[in-house]
Amino acid sequence: MIVRARRWVPLLLIALLLGSGCTRSPEARKAGYLERGDRYFKKEEYREAILEYRNALQIDQKDARATAQLGLSYYQLGEIGQAFPYLLQARELAPGTTEVHLKLGTVYLMGRKFPEATKEAETVLSLTPASLDALVLLANAADSPAAVAAALGRLEAVRTEYDGRAQFHLAVGSLYFRQRQPDRAAEAFERAAAREPKSVEAHIALGNFYVLRKDPARAEESFKQAAALAPVGSKARLSLVDFYLVSRRPDEAKALLAEMTKAAPDDLPAWRRQAQLALTEQRYDESLKALEPILKKNPQDLDGRLLRGRVHLAKGETTQAIQDFREVLKVEPAFAPARFDLAQAYLQAGELQQAKAELKEINGGTSNQVQATLQLATLNIKSGATKVAIEDLEKLIAKDPQLAEAYLLLGTAYLTQQEPKKAEEAYRRYITLAPKDPQGPNLLGVSLGAQRQLADARQQFEAALALGPGYVDPLSNLVQLDLADKKPQAALERIQRQIALVPQSSGLYQVLGRFHQSQRQFDKAEVAYLKAVELEPQRLQPLFDLGQLYAVTGRLNQGLARAEEAVKANPKSEPALMLVGMLAQVKGDLKRAQEAYEQLLAENPRRPMAANNLAYLLNETGGDKERALQLAQTAKEAAPDEPHISDTLGWILLQRGVHEQAVSLLQEAAAKLPENAEVRYHLGMAQLASGNKEAAKRELEKALQLEPAFPGADAARKAIRQLQ
Repeated sequence: MIVRARRWVPLLLIALLLGSGCTRSPEARKAGYLERGDRYFKKEEYREAILEYRNALQIDQKDARATAQLGLSYYQLGEIGQAFPYLLQARELAPGTTEVHLKLGTVYLMGRKFPEATKEAETVLSLTPASLDALVLLANAADSPAAVAAALGRLEAVRTEYDGRAQFHLAVGSLYFRQRQPDRAAEAFERAAAREPKSVEAHIALGNFYVLRKDPARAEESFKQAAALAPVGSKARLSLVDFYLVSRRPDEAKALLAEMTKAAPDDLPAWRRQAQLALTEQRYDESLKALEPILKKNPQDLDGRLLRGRVHLAKGETTQAIQDFREVLKVEPAFAPARFDLAQAYLQAGELQQAKAELKEINGGTSNQVQATLQLATLNIKSGATKVAIEDLEKLIAKDPQLAEAYLLLGTAYLTQQEPKKAEEAYRRYITLAPKDPQGPNLLGVSLGAQRQLADARQQFEAALALGPGYVDPLSNLVQLDLADKKPQAALERIQRQIALVPQSSGLYQVLGRFHQSQRQFDKAEVAYLKAVELEPQRLQPLFDLGQLYAVTGRLNQGLARAEEAVKANPKSEPALMLVGMLAQVKGDLKRAQEAYEQLLAENPRRPMAANNLAYLLNETGGDKERALQLAQTAKEAAPDEPHISDTLGWILLQRGVHEQAVSLLQEAAAKLPENAEVRYHLGMAQLASGNKEAAKRELEKALQLEPAFPGADAARKAIRQLQ
């Protein structure tokens, strides 16, 4: 026993020593990650390379090689938003890396930042004066006639050295094209293809050139040559797909994509394009199916997760969309498109504050930042934070005075603040930048009307209607002016003229119905509203108007009987069932109302107004409160811009103690339904619950002023007495 124990001691020590020797140092582990990353990069397996380079950076955040290779990997995948920050950092860590400068210059070029792209090209040329890649980048960044001529001169100086390279002739051809010398450009592009007959880039360039020359036959031939030379799953074949799509030949594009995915199922770009095309055509289930191979191969594929989130968002499945966008942002917190989409998902779910927070976080990429600022300004205007919106918009305009949409929003913000003169200035600027948009003159007319310049306002409404014959807002404004001038016949003739021009417009018939109702011609109003519903059954407002007509004229029974007859004739008629539910609810026959809504939801659980009305009914009558909330949320997801739905969800959330979100939703509803007493009452009670007593008193008093006997009027008076 003693001998055996002594023999084990050295063996144990050896094992321990060997074990401690196997624990690799951080530098050794980093070297291993870099080596594997380089191996994957060389095989063009960029996703796998990214994982290895990321592991290396976890050990050493300032490793120049890992940073550069990570940026280049993302670049090769076409994920420029992710590539850019790593390329910038790599330039600082290793300023002499020509590949980093070239790719960074190309990114600047994509963003039309020509001076920055030129600087990167010149940096490379200072290191390698005859670099063809840098000369090509310099040529592409030339943004003036003088710069184009200079770039052409520098290329001609190295013609002897690079005459056999297609890349050289492609750059020369693009410069000649920009000098408006199409014949010389064509000669250069054809020479590129002749010098390197197997150059995919040369044939694609020829194809693009022929597209610009409006020669589709030769363009298609060039794209087909490029596709034949390239691997099945290559970007060259996707160029042919894009050509078919631009040429309005979607069936050929789909057939080619199907061929690509069948022949090369592991090449993901074709699957991705197939999913994008299906999303564009609203074939959502097909889009999700096309994404399956991508996410099966790599569940963390950023483009795949982002695209799947967008499909869920389009389907109104905001919970799944939010989850996908969050997963993308876990990997790339600075990826602006994902954050912008996440804000849209929160907005669709009625979570205004979360949407604002996400938009404020966006600071990557000029176009994303601009869109985020515009969206944030829109939300701030809706929620009453107009001063903040104005400040943001004026900063945006200072950076880009040609940004038309900023002026449109600025005018709306000033109108909301009751500063019509400043709104007028903004709208006039918008009209200069977007002269064909009828919104401009219509809103200018509104701002002039607010200043009592009625003749000028009328002129602008007429101009808006000339630009958009089916545009309802200017027609409604002109009808109001005619009625104020006591010219009802002129108003009627005006409406009839527009209907003759756009006979299938539901909105125009709705205007006709409101006109007849204002003249107490109730039978004619009913006919007009029914026509509006018939033309666009999915539009909700004509149904509201029709229901209100029956209610105010004391014809609920007649209207309900007519709607029941329509249901009997067609049991699946959505407008008829909706009308039955609404009229039965107003009449107090809650059982019949619930039956109609349940029947609609049995056919389609995402019918927004049926879900909304049933939610309100359940909430107000002591029904299933949890189901009421779920129905209201479903309605908001399906129709995020419908103010009645925002009102219902906001009111339900208020009663559950979710004050901040309730206020946001009810402000949104009140902005679109300013004359609805019940909506203003709900908003007043929400403001009271959140501690804003002054706003609460204002809203409650406005509700009583609009309709002294609305449901909730007694509660409003009691709340006002308590406030006083």
